[in-house]
Amino acid sequence: MQFTHSDALTIGMELEFQIVDIQTGQLSPSSLQLRNALEGHTNAKRYALEATLSTMELNSSVHTDINALRDEVVQLTRTLREIGEPLGLDIRGGGTQLTQFWNERIMAPTARATELENKYGFLPKRFSTYGMHVHIGVPSADEAILLGNGLQAMVPLFIALSAASPFLQLTDTGFAASRPLESLVYPHGGGMPRMRNWLEFEAVIGDVFAAGLAASLKDVYWDVRPKPEFGTVEVRVFDTPLSVHKGVAMAALTRGCAALLLDGTLRLPPDTQQTTAERVSRFLACRDGMNATLYNPFSRAWIPAQQWMAELVDEITRAPRSEADLQHVLALKSHCERVQDCEIMRRVRADTQSDNNPHNDGMHGLAENSRQLCRQLFAPLQ
Repeated sequence: MQFTHSDALTIGMELEFQIVDIQTGQLSPSSLQLRNALEGHTNAKRYALEATLSTMELNSSVHTDINALRDEVVQLTRTLREIGEPLGLDIRGGGTQLTQFWNERIMAPTARATELENKYGFLPKRFSTYGMHVHIGVPSADEAILLGNGLQAMVPLFIALSAASPFLQLTDTGFAASRPLESLVYPHGGGMPRMRNWLEFEAVIGDVFAAGLAASLKDVYWDVRPKPEFGTVEVRVFDTPLSVHKGVAMAALTRGCAALLLDGTLRLPPDTQQTTAERVSRFLACRDGMNATLYNPFSRAWIPAQQWMAELVDEITRAPRSEADLQHVLALKSHCERVQDCEIMRRVRADTQSDNNPHNDGMHGLAENSRQLCRQLFAPLQ
């Protein structure tokens, strides 16, 4: 399998947004209407359909400057909102939607969606959640494996930082991030196996393909995976944040961590495989978010998520990719010490259900819930 070489530490993002009806606040199967409205637009190629029609994906360009990435993502998001408004549609973040019922999802009329439904039955509808993916450029195939191993070891912290999926089907799941649990049901989901080099990766993927269910890397739902056609390593576990500014800050953190791994500042203990502790740590991150105690494979110690974040930020501060990257990372650290997206979502839910709230009359309460979360889309990190 050929790996396309990239400049080290280039960065890009994918964001999967919820499409909601402005009046009801519920998911709207309207991605085809949005795509049609975008035809002829300068940046139309930056938007893509997903498997179900209540999702629109935004894909950034490749960047070296984190503020240029921020500016592009903000503008693309504003454009999507402006295109949707005359259609009675809005977009919002969050890894799941309060009124999301899997059996109400409508598959997109694409060859890929049809293939997924034929292979996996109801699972693509159940897995129709909303995530953010970050791509980091690497110069060589073996460095992609080194970076993939290291970033996979950080997955519990990434899940905790982005936790924004506490609700499903009008119910609090008891998890800060329920979305990352969904991929575990797939035969090729969960953590990327720890590998020594690209040759070993090719052997592992060869076994995956030989089993017959997966035809390409698109069918491999690892938390982290190399993308040889782009020359990147892709981190896939982030919930789509409520604010795009938080998304950019998490991308900056991912790049900071990648730099520490590629220059050898952070090293996994040699010849280690994923442990039960790492799998439990992933679960605890989903359940407790940044309140979790997580297993750090680099130090082989259980530590509070906030402590792990602080230690990483200290390392990044010593040799930041750029001053702009550092400012985004510091803002993220400060923000996550005070509030989590899952907490905002629970607070808004409680407020719009309150007996003292004039909007608390069934469907109006759900619409007000959505409106309040839509207002978070461009909120700065504070």
